[in-house]
Amino acid sequence: MTLGLKRGTVELRPWSPAYPALFEQERARVAGVLGPLASGIQHIGSTSIPGLVAKPVLDLAVAVPDQQAIVACAQPLATLGYVFMGDPVGKGEAFFARGSDEARTHYLHVLSADHPHWHAYLTFRDALRQSADLRDDYARLKQTLAQAHPEQRRVYTALKGEFIEQVLKGRVASPS
Repeated sequence: MTLGLKRGTVELRPWSPAYPALFEQERARVAGVLGPLASGIQHIGSTSIPGLVAKPVLDLAVAVPDQQAIVACAQPLATLGYVFMGDPVGKGEAFFARGSDEARTHYLHVLSADHPHWHAYLTFRDALRQSADLRDDYARLKQTLAQAHPEQRRVYTALKGEFIEQVLKGRVASPS
């Protein structure tokens, strides 16, 4: 099982049972360099949901005490090969990527533990882990969008947003 995806592209692969172990390895590496700066490190994104098709890139969310701690994370994370990519939504969440533009392997979302996105990442992940129907609905959407936008990752990501928001608001009920 190989991680890595060309920046800006969309390619979905079947979920791999290797993902949890790969996450644990990376969690240990990140925890090792961040020490007490990281109050929590969670596996998020599609690779964290058994049975869900996923881009072959591991997503990790790292909780820190406050905004100042985000800045302090940049240098230690650079020693692991992470590059700071900015604050994607301009709301206090730092985004880091690891791997070349030809083969991105890991994404880190560093934010304060009280940031709404921290809770949203975990809520969405847990909802899909708990409902196979919801997971399958999301998989179908992802596959449709990936086929329509294989070279337009931003479009693919934006179009998934409505589904994610509906799940977070509790408005998507899985058929049972």
